[in-house]
Amino acid sequence: MRPAPFEYYAPTSVEDALRLLEEKEGAKLLAGGQSLLALMKLRLLAPPALIDLNRISGLRYVREDGNGWISIGAMTLYDELEQSPLIRTRYPAMHEALYRLGDQQVRNRGTIGGSLAHADPSANLPPVMVALKAQLVAARRGGERRTIPADEFFLDAFTTALEPDREMLVEVRLPPWPRGSGGTYMKLSKREIDFSIVEVAVQMSVDGDGRVKESRVVLGSVATRPYRATAAEDVLSGSVLDDALAAKAAEAGTKDLEPPSDVQASSWYRKEVAKVLVKRAILKAWRRARGVEQ
Repeated sequence: MRPAPFEYYAPTSVEDALRLLEEKEGAKLLAGGQSLLALMKLRLLAPPALIDLNRISGLRYVREDGNGWISIGAMTLYDELEQSPLIRTRYPAMHEALYRLGDQQVRNRGTIGGSLAHADPSANLPPVMVALKAQLVAARRGGERRTIPADEFFLDAFTTALEPDREMLVEVRLPPWPRGSGGTYMKLSKREIDFSIVEVAVQMSVDGDGRVKESRVVLGSVATRPYRATAAEDVLSGSVLDDALAAKAAEAGTKDLEPPSDVQASSWYRKEVAKVLVKRAILKAWRRARGVEQ
């Protein structure tokens, strides 16, 4: 099926893109196009205009500032992030989520900004961003910038805190985690390239005795937005982990889950899988934080 007719614009600056976004009612921003174009071809979306961001220079980068923060341009490709030594060594949970994201063709076209702004509840990166305490930078006309914590960015399925006719995501910022930190990402899907049935991202830091100082346990594909399992985090706080405590945390963190049922899995199955993955991810993140596993 072909998409409905639309106007096409290819601005060369963020300011021009934002001007078009304000002027063209109902227009959509086009990044990698891996989700938007598929929806248009199915006639599930029929925006009157597309604003292609691919000719805007300066939105593809991964760099570290003097304070240890990593900044990522919104148009940076999945593949570029997956290959980045900074991402691989500093944020293994994100590296694993990128490695397990679609096939190589998707990773060659898809962008981090496009994925996060699309806010698909089954996408790999949103729960990782919440686990890592990422900050997302939105641009407005006139050079104005607004920073939104990942916890507050994802509002509902396919809905973010971005003002749809005024703002575009231009940068993702990842904070430094202290020495003695580790993380992981796990998911279950029917095929490796499929969207997840359940996914979980865990990031934690421990002290010299292996006690958990801070942890973030976040699930995807179980709600309309990333689900932060704070009950699991409470169980982990101040504890030295073992298998039984990880199981207790997983039980607590998934107790109130009410996942959806769909063609991929029932709600009951998702909840049972979530319990297993959360336990495994907690133990792996803890081992990495202690430096006993890469």
